[in-house]
Amino acid sequence: MSVRLTLSALLIGLLTLGGVASAQPSVRVDRVVGASGAARDMQSFQGQLLVATQRGLLVRGADGSERLLGPAEGMPGSRLVSVSVTSQGVWVGGVEGAVLLDAELRPIRRLHLVRVSRVVEFAGATYAATFGRGMFRISGDVPEHIHLGRSHARERQTDALVVGDELWVSTSGAGILRVGADAALRARFTSVAGLVDDLVWALEPAPNGDVLVATASGVSVIRDRRVRAGASIARATAALPIRDVRAVMSEPGGALVATYGGGVFRVRGAQARSISGATASAETLRVRALGRAQGASFVASDAGLMHISGGRLRLVDAAGLGSADVTSLERAFGTVWVGTFDHGLARLVGDRLVPVAVATGRWRMDGRVNDLAVTGRGSRRLLYIATDRGLYRHDGRSFVPVLDPGAPPQAHVTSLFVERGGSALWVTGSDYLGRFDGETWQSWTGEQLPSAHLHAVAQDTRGRIWVGSLRGLFELDVANAAFVRHDVATGDLPVNWVTAITPWGDGVVAGTYHGGLSWSVRDRFRIERERPGGLPAGWVNPHAMTKLHGDLWVGTQARGLLVGARGHWAHLTLADGLPSDDVTDILADGPDAAWVATRGGLAHVVRVPEPAQP
Repeated sequence: MSVRLTLSALLIGLLTLGGVASAQPSVRVDRVVGASGAARDMQSFQGQLLVATQRGLLVRGADGSERLLGPAEGMPGSRLVSVSVTSQGVWVGGVEGAVLLDAELRPIRRLHLVRVSRVVEFAGATYAATFGRGMFRISGDVPEHIHLGRSHARERQTDALVVGDELWVSTSGAGILRVGADAALRARFTSVAGLVDDLVWALEPAPNGDVLVATASGVSVIRDRRVRAGASIARATAALPIRDVRAVMSEPGGALVATYGGGVFRVRGAQARSISGATASAETLRVRALGRAQGASFVASDAGLMHISGGRLRLVDAAGLGSADVTSLERAFGTVWVGTFDHGLARLVGDRLVPVAVATGRWRMDGRVNDLAVTGRGSRRLLYIATDRGLYRHDGRSFVPVLDPGAPPQAHVTSLFVERGGSALWVTGSDYLGRFDGETWQSWTGEQLPSAHLHAVAQDTRGRIWVGSLRGLFELDVANAAFVRHDVATGDLPVNWVTAITPWGDGVVAGTYHGGLSWSVRDRFRIERERPGGLPAGWVNPHAMTKLHGDLWVGTQARGLLVGARGHWAHLTLADGLPSDDVTDILADGPDAAWVATRGGLAHVVRVPEPAQP
């Protein structure tokens, strides 16, 4: 008996040293912070205004009250793009799926259809138009794809409208498709037939039976299935400073016209007058949709939901950030900093993300943030920001570009890593690797590198430097500037594209683009591929991997969050309350929690204590 106990203890010790957890951890989403309320679409439903935003479904009551429905309430993620009202209920389309809601706005059906732009009922069936995958007929559990031509433009569908015995489907580049009751393509409206542009954004029925067509070059009018030449609204929108019309809505004596970049115009006859105001922000001018509810006209824009009052736009629900696409997280100067894909930096203040105004003198920091890192302590603390156009630093007061000799060029900086002790910074770029000790840079570029397209860098507990690239994982001998390669050919990687590296045990864990993980333990690599009952997902996002609380936390591309270690994984997805299944970064928040960045906002994830043993 004692021999068995000794062997069991030895085995457990070896598994622990090898980084394999003895039990699957339990984690849950505690709360979600929406990054952006930028509005995309809206519909009136039972006296309420339903708005598809980038942080969930905004429900505005007739009394002005508001509530937000997110993933925890059954929405298909936080990034919603459309709302459609049918006899079945309300269809909500998102970047990562679609859901049907009942009269109480509770989910009753889910579809794995992404970017649904409109759902309509036609000829006794339900059809869903999608942006990128074409038209689907919804009947059984699996939507049936309706073939409407081989052109990719015909698959990029933006709206749908039933007109008599036809279903009209607007597209981004192929005009308007006219579909019969047999789901076959009958004809098309195109620029050849008189449309001002083949890129069509929206279709709007007018009270007199006309169909108003919003295009990238103004508005066309279709009457009796013919494009009406010389319509007054077409002449008015042809004279707009920005003619990219995303929505049009009839009103007594004229129409409202929404443009992307020029704001909203009221059209009377052949005249258009701006109602956006001279001091409107850029986000306010980027309008996506128009709607009418509760006796008022509403506007969906990148700034949020607005309504028209006194001939001017007034903000009802502010967006916060212009983007819900979070790329990176870091803690510095008493707050959590948030990098976004294309809207720069923000700070987490309570449960809100507040944009950070970045002033760099004659320099303008690129808004495409790829990674964040902090070096130093106290008054010597610095926040580094990796962007698509160089590296920047912030000392708590100002932002400046890093232009030291040997520093990365003002080009694509992909990842950052801070050595133990917090003083030295490692940086990777498309064809750059560098180390900054606080005073001078040591760098490797061009022919010194064994591979271009570097995506990750890390240091293990033995001091070795590891670099991930498109062509494998490399150990760097800093003293001799020599690289040792590990790849598929050596049997050390499942695929050569390494996107993330994290210290683990006496080695590292390498995450790959689509092959899973490779664990380096005692100079041997153990590959863990995606498989049923094992690793739930093998597509690891860039730098979306870290060791927290003894577990490896892994952000995957469109497959959610993994927490655990080799062979023992907890898996969180949209169904568990994540704002998006695309997880991009993880930041510790105390001993039992973490902030998780996604392309739909932030999630606060906590460990669930294990039940006490009897």
